[in-house]
Amino acid sequence: MSNAGGSGKTTLAVNVGYELFSAGFSVCLFGLDPNASLKTFVGLGGENPEPDQKIDCILEDDFNGAWPLYDCWDKEGIQALLGDESLSELIERLSTADRKTEILRDRLEDYPLPHDYLIFDCPGTIDLAHKMALTAADFVIIPIQPDSKDMMSAATLLGWVMEKSDKLRLRPAPRILGVVPNRVQDRALHRDNLGLTNKPAGDGFPTLPALLGQIGVHCFDYIKDSAEISNAAAAGMPLRAYRPGHKANQNFKEIAQALIDVR
Repeated sequence: MSNAGGSGKTTLAVNVGYELFSAGFSVCLFGLDPNASLKTFVGLGGENPEPDQKIDCILEDDFNGAWPLYDCWDKEGIQALLGDESLSELIERLSTADRKTEILRDRLEDYPLPHDYLIFDCPGTIDLAHKMALTAADFVIIPIQPDSKDMMSAATLLGWVMEKSDKLRLRPAPRILGVVPNRVQDRALHRDNLGLTNKPAGDGFPTLPALLGQIGVHCFDYIKDSAEISNAAAAGMPLRAYRPGHKANQNFKEIAQALIDVR
């Protein structure tokens, strides 16, 4: 999750999911973001699901456990629940429901999925979808661009996760697996904010790794902005299939390994 658009949440979800699948685990990707980019990124851009074949249906009162799953890249073992702009209206209607924050967790408890990993791709603004995902999650991964503004947003989101975990009485609270500096460009500000130079970070803030170290949150290795990563997403392919030798594949594999290590 993130509270900044364009941080690469869906790209991260898809490619980490594919690395887990490649390691022999079954994966289900949840499209909780109404922008529907997940559908394109997993090779299902031509699908136009009916209402009862989208993630919306699992949030309705009459859901009976028939999960509308789609195979990603025609492969068994990695599937997706698709959402689109209609999810925004449904989320708004759910704001008055009795168990609005617990509804996703309730569905997973009442009708368990067989997958080893469930990955929730959240919207770029904090809303009820974030609370539903937080309530159902074991871990949180936060991708950000290392701009000073986004670093402050990440700090706000980290505080929000901790506050909501306490207020929602989540026992145990989901663990923040780490922050991923993503879409890093060859700019002085990005280099300074990541501590890659001897200069102080922008606007007098500590570097991102130092800031996270102060609060005990892991900082994953940064992922450079790359046209090939964007091209793979536009082509509906995981990066490892599109460009097997791309350096970012190792970044995604590192995050997947961190999830494997905490199983």
